[in-house]
Amino acid sequence: MPQGNSGNSTEQKRVVDFNEVRAQRLDEKRRKTERLFFKQLLSVYSVAGNSGMTPVELVDISEDGLAFQVPYDRTGTAKPWPADTDNVPIRLYFSQDTYLEVYVKIVNSRPAIDRNAAYVRYGCAVDQKTASYAAYQQFVRFLEMYSEHAHKDLGDATVFYL
Repeated sequence: MPQGNSGNSTEQKRVVDFNEVRAQRLDEKRRKTERLFFKQLLSVYSVAGNSGMTPVELVDISEDGLAFQVPYDRTGTAKPWPADTDNVPIRLYFSQDTYLEVYVKIVNSRPAIDRNAAYVRYGCAVDQKTASYAAYQQFVRFLEMYSEHAHKDLGDATVFYL
C-alpha cells in the first residue's frame, strides 16, 4: 500500500542547519574584515625579479594559502608577472620599515574585475617550511578571531580627552 502524505506529494520539507548558516555569515564577515584590514592597515608587496618591489592587493588569506591581484596591463608591453611561479616572496608591511615575508607558490591565475578595474588574480599556496611561517600562521589566526569579534564603530560613544 502506498504511503500517503498530507496533500501535495511533491512538497518537500526543508531543514535549515543554523550552524551552516552561521558559518557562512561568519565567513562573509571574515572576508570583509580581512579586506578592510588589507586595504587600510597593511601594505603588501612582492619582489618580482630585477624590477624591484611590486605592490599587490591581497584578496583572501588562510593558513594554507592566499590570493592576491595585480592590475592588468592593457598595453601588453609588460611581461606576464611573475615569470617564476615558485618561491614568490610576499612582504606584509606592518609599518614603513618592518615586514613579514612569506614565500608562495602560484597554483592558478585568472582575470578578475574588481571595482570596475581589470586585474589578474593569483591563487597561491604558502610555503610552510620557512621560519616566518609560524608568525604568518598566528597573523591569520588573529584575523579570524578579530573578524569574529570585531564591531563596526557606529559613532555612538563619546571620546573624552583628559
